[in-house]
Amino acid sequence: MSDEKVYILPCSGIGKVFGSIGREAAYIVVDELAKDKTKLECLPLVVKGKKEIIETLKANKVIVIDGCPMRCSYNDITEAVGKVDAQFMSTDIVKERRDLKPEKQIIPMGENAKKLSLILAEKIASKVNELLEENRGGDE
Repeated sequence: MSDEKVYILPCSGIGKVFGSIGREAAYIVVDELAKDKTKLECLPLVVKGKKEIIETLKANKVIVIDGCPMRCSYNDITEAVGKVDAQFMSTDIVKERRDLKPEKQIIPMGENAKKLSLILAEKIASKVNELLEENRGGDE
């Protein structure tokens, strides 16, 4: 098994259902769907300029998840690291699945929001596999 990881950085989006969907999707990817292939990283530490984290992100593939058009994760990572390998917007999943209108409550997360998180997580996990395959150059 490779030590190579794809780093996932969800937005903070505190108090917002779309931020919660993105964060929950990140946890599902890292804890279940791509457990040995991914790692979460702390966006505020990147913003604060934590050199070790920034250097690690520069040397690895990075996926950001944003919950609104402000795209804080994307913008902050692009500025600090100089690249983002893939980006996801939780609002895009909601647009794709209008039948699953997310509940406004955040704690506990509503059933539709949980379902949307899983759908987003599956898309992110698929992208993780693509990025790792690119790194290997399709050798395997």
